[in-house]
Amino acid sequence: MKSKNLIYTLLAISLLGLVTSLYLVKDHYQAVGSACDFSATISCSIVNSSIFSEIFNVPVAVLGAIWFVFLAGIAWQSLKKKEYLWALLVWNVGGLFSVIYLAIAEIILKALCPFCTIVHALVITSLILSYLIYKKDKPKMDLKKLKGLILLVVIINLIPLILFNVGSVGKDHSELAKCLTNNGVNMYGSFRCGVCAKTRAMFGDSFQYINEIECHPQGENAQTELCLSKNIGGTPTWILEPEGVEQKRYTGFLSIEELAEFAGCPIAS
Repeated sequence: MKSKNLIYTLLAISLLGLVTSLYLVKDHYQAVGSACDFSATISCSIVNSSIFSEIFNVPVAVLGAIWFVFLAGIAWQSLKKKEYLWALLVWNVGGLFSVIYLAIAEIILKALCPFCTIVHALVITSLILSYLIYKKDKPKMDLKKLKGLILLVVIINLIPLILFNVGSVGKDHSELAKCLTNNGVNMYGSFRCGVCAKTRAMFGDSFQYINEIECHPQGENAQTELCLSKNIGGTPTWILEPEGVEQKRYTGFLSIEELAEFAGCPIAS
């Protein structure tokens, strides 16, 4: 196959990878589960809401979307400028490290993210194609002609790093967490629940004051029988039950403001 056709294939891969990455960005922030949550071990939410889903507060999916945008740009430029063929190979080698990082994360979490796997396959395929192109044309390395590209890569990647870290020091929600517990609010959760992970991250260190009941039988200090007796159909389920008497419940994600309203607690200004 001619190099030109391989490059067009890379452009198609870039588009598919960008769409998949943007969905994973949405999944990272959405309150409900992902479309690819099939079981306790095959789930996008588990991986995409874990501690491995962000690097310096920047969602890995955002970095993935940026990677595919640059892949398309470099591939397009390589149709006209041979020096970009060398950059194309280097860029794909860099993408391989992200695949290794997330593969290790999935092993640690004992969970498989199907859409992440699609991204991995696209990156590996792109690497193979870029190597085949490089091998055919054998372009010379010329960093002087690539200075503009290198500068653009640095700037574009610095933008999310700055945006996601400006004001990243969150508020202390300890008073709200204590109020929830004092008012009889319990969170029925699971260590494999992606939305539960988001809730814990939202509270940070303050989450220690919230009474979480582990419903998954494989979780630490699991109280599965209690969860069954409470008819917990999904996690997290918040139940306002002072002195064990249920008054109301909500299943799904609740923001700080919504939790305060749910429990009748003030929000610290």
